[in-house]
Amino acid sequence: MKEPTNKKKVIFYLVDGARPDIIKDLIDKNQLPNIKEHLFDKGSFTKGSTCYPSTTGPAYLPFLTGHHPGMHDITGIRWFDKKQYFAKNRWNRDAMRSYCGYEAKFFNDDMDPEKPSLFEIYPKGYNIYNMVTKGVKEENDLTKKGKTGLYFRAHFYHEHHPVDEAGHERLMESLELDPQFVFAVFPSVDWDSHSYHFNDDKTVEAYKIVDRSLGDVVNRLKEKNEYDDTLIIMVSDHGLSSTKHHLDLGRYFKKKGYRILEYPSIWSIAPNLAVFISGNSFASLSFLDMKDHYYSDALKQKHGAVLDEFVKEDAIDFIIYRNDENSIRLQNNKGEAIININKEGKLSYQLETSDPLELGAIPEPMDTEECFTKTFESKYPDALYQISELMKSDRAGDVVISAAIGYDLREFWEVPEHKGSHGSLHWEHMHVPILTNKKDLISEPVRTTHINKVIREWLDN
Repeated sequence: MKEPTNKKKVIFYLVDGARPDIIKDLIDKNQLPNIKEHLFDKGSFTKGSTCYPSTTGPAYLPFLTGHHPGMHDITGIRWFDKKQYFAKNRWNRDAMRSYCGYEAKFFNDDMDPEKPSLFEIYPKGYNIYNMVTKGVKEENDLTKKGKTGLYFRAHFYHEHHPVDEAGHERLMESLELDPQFVFAVFPSVDWDSHSYHFNDDKTVEAYKIVDRSLGDVVNRLKEKNEYDDTLIIMVSDHGLSSTKHHLDLGRYFKKKGYRILEYPSIWSIAPNLAVFISGNSFASLSFLDMKDHYYSDALKQKHGAVLDEFVKEDAIDFIIYRNDENSIRLQNNKGEAIININKEGKLSYQLETSDPLELGAIPEPMDTEECFTKTFESKYPDALYQISELMKSDRAGDVVISAAIGYDLREFWEVPEHKGSHGSLHWEHMHVPILTNKKDLISEPVRTTHINKVIREWLDN
């Protein structure tokens, strides 16, 4: 851990589910006066690209560790591990996971110990509502007490805003504790977007709560003569789109004759297909008739007819699976394309019978930065790199599914119903706002992993 050698600090606002276009629209309408003054006008504002899957929890890892979820083998808010499932038995702790329930306590242990979090690096780090608490001292986890009751009422009674208001109170308290780093999650934008719409009046009010919080924080820092030494960063972990239709994957494949293992129904007898969903617009399928993961030829031979029919569903944007050891296949209702990975790790994009990513053919291999620049403003930002990183992990499953906008992949077990979803590779889910109170600090689009570097450089210099 690095003991503070200067007075610098970072206040990190994670406005879960915030969209950059909505923030910009509200700024233009003068509905976010503090964000406009302190971040947009006097600081910097740009868009960034989150990770795949674009979902709460896993998408916190780039900020906290500088690495994408696949590098931690945390491939979703729910994941399935085929090797663990068959190596021991289906009930061993590492065979499957859902961080939506009591298993959230395992998130820290599941992270790669070689990729430390900011809390492990900076001892005076304080946590507010963030589920990734690896390295947080118990006394520095400021919302540990009282969180359960507030979250329960938020989920079942849609009383979202009291959570953010209580979080702001803890944030103000943290300023009196001489922090190096405060990671404060404001979850209500995401919750209101799921419950109503990403531009509903209730969701807009959640943005305004964050704005008022920022005003109070800036005023207090100035009173303490600490503002100039404080970097304030405001970001989101994912965007979100409106959802009008649901295709429940468990029920769909059950009708096709599969015996399904899915959360919370993990006690099914002799399952042959594991269905694991995150953000409701991302899913992974693991076929249990093979102990190792499938490659394209074997997958098509055994399950190709079902998958060919599946991709014709309106809810499915495209599916992803391993072609061979050095390439990844994408398939939509029009055909297939391939992401090739050469010996240097560079990526190219080969069209066979379709163009699922709508990029056109990219025959010349690109490095990771070239991939980002080439695809950031496309329909699927950073898709080549994000797909390749995710599919390195066995926990990505045999088939990864990205839902079409307007649809998601879970219904029966989703209570209350989701009217907004995320998790896919579509720009509405991948683009996130990045604002700071320092001029030109982050002025160009970046991956959210870059924020980790910015925080460390600020605190270390």
